[in-house]
Amino acid sequence: MQTFTGHKQKVLFLGNNDESTDQEVSKLSIDQGTNNFGLIDDQTFVPHQSGFYHTTVVDIPWGGLIGLAKRFDCIVMLDQPQSQWSHWKCLQATCKLMLALEQLGFNTVFRNNANTKRILYWIDLVYNKNSSLCIYPWINLSNNGSKLKLCSRDTSSVTTIDKLQDWSTNQDFNHIRQSMIDGKSLPDHCSVCYKYESLGMESYRQFETIDWITQLEIDSVDDLKNIQHPFFYEVHSGNNCNIKCRSCQPAFSEPIAIEYKKHNIQPPKNLAWHAPEYSIDRIDIDSLDHRSCVYFQGGEPTIMPEVREFMRRCIAKNKTDFFLTMCTNGVKFPQEFMDLVKHFPGTNFSFSIDGYDQVNDYWRSGSKWNKIIDNARWIKSLGYSVSINTVPGIYNVTNMHLLFEFLDREFPMTAIYMQVNYLPWQSAYNHPCADLVIDSMKRCQQTSMYHSNGKSCKTSIDSILAHYSNNPVCDIDSLRDFFDYNDQLDRVRGTKLKDYIPELEEARKFT
Repeated sequence: MQTFTGHKQKVLFLGNNDESTDQEVSKLSIDQGTNNFGLIDDQTFVPHQSGFYHTTVVDIPWGGLIGLAKRFDCIVMLDQPQSQWSHWKCLQATCKLMLALEQLGFNTVFRNNANTKRILYWIDLVYNKNSSLCIYPWINLSNNGSKLKLCSRDTSSVTTIDKLQDWSTNQDFNHIRQSMIDGKSLPDHCSVCYKYESLGMESYRQFETIDWITQLEIDSVDDLKNIQHPFFYEVHSGNNCNIKCRSCQPAFSEPIAIEYKKHNIQPPKNLAWHAPEYSIDRIDIDSLDHRSCVYFQGGEPTIMPEVREFMRRCIAKNKTDFFLTMCTNGVKFPQEFMDLVKHFPGTNFSFSIDGYDQVNDYWRSGSKWNKIIDNARWIKSLGYSVSINTVPGIYNVTNMHLLFEFLDREFPMTAIYMQVNYLPWQSAYNHPCADLVIDSMKRCQQTSMYHSNGKSCKTSIDSILAHYSNNPVCDIDSLRDFFDYNDQLDRVRGTKLKDYIPELEEARKFT
């Protein structure tokens, strides 16, 4: 549907979050001879009169907007230029929401907008037409010591630091760039995303491409050649950490490495021991601007001296307006770190939360649920952005709904980013109690958080549900590996699985 009227219809407009939205809807209502009933900021609102109404993704969460849309005859996205939006992410999220509403069968008006054409072009390209193309070779600098990779999930390498002279013209990078444009598969580099997509999940390749083309305002594949320097730096800063997650490895947590050696813990297969050796000297601070992003992973970035040193260098050069994001366990925010981060207004804290309440405390040893949640609330109160990173695995696949329901109540505007556990003995796809998993996934689907505009959120839940609804066969050998490994951890940590996740302990009978 490409026309709308307020005479007989209840029309909901989605726009940016400033006064221009109300002004534009008022003009349209005058032209149509109807009323502008103003802003809706309550997802339970029920329109009783025909006419025009408006809201935004800043005022109501995604899931709430989908529920609200059911009470209207037509949903219209206003054609406001990107410069009028408070953040590019709001424009992108609104366009993706309109696509979701269209797919759900709603009457929508947005496809002929100037402000959506770029996004729709790229969505069609990377989701439908080209299963290889990814933005990362054009914008990302990721290295593991001497090796340069496409991204942190790349298990191979593109070239080495000593061979790199000009990143934008490097022969090895350009070979990969052209292969992607040509639609050629690159399994040595991109197997993680290919695996996601084979399971019906949204991949990093897809999600991050749409994010970055919106942020950088890249109209077409031809415009990629105009990018001359990296805009994205993925930084793994070693294994300096303060907790011991049961799904982690020595390379990313020094306490786990110490525990392994002290107690001779034997995982089902040899895990990575050596921490990444990324140097902050590889980040071109002078080129950072409001379109750039530096993403610190760990270990735990909030306690790492090299992260603080990088922030001091940026402050000294007055380069602090870029997007700085920290993947954090949320356990501790030292005062020295917080004194530095206040200079970076565009900071996002991605809290790793894998389970609700005691599931979190068991899975993420050293983490206390109440403290983590208090810290997340505190960080939000300081004006920083907060997102949630969740890993579906054998520990939480039967109780994921508890986390989703909690976030619905307490953090309704927060995006969940999901990445599946790839270790076979902890896989989200290898729980023997299919009925419990199905129930949890269906309950997740009833939440607003299920529709979060985070990577793989909805599609991960859908993929897990589809898997368990198709009479899967549990790999008993991998299940035995899980219990053997987890029992080793319980013995040295003085915990018992049955006290935290009793339904998982019950699954032991299948071994």
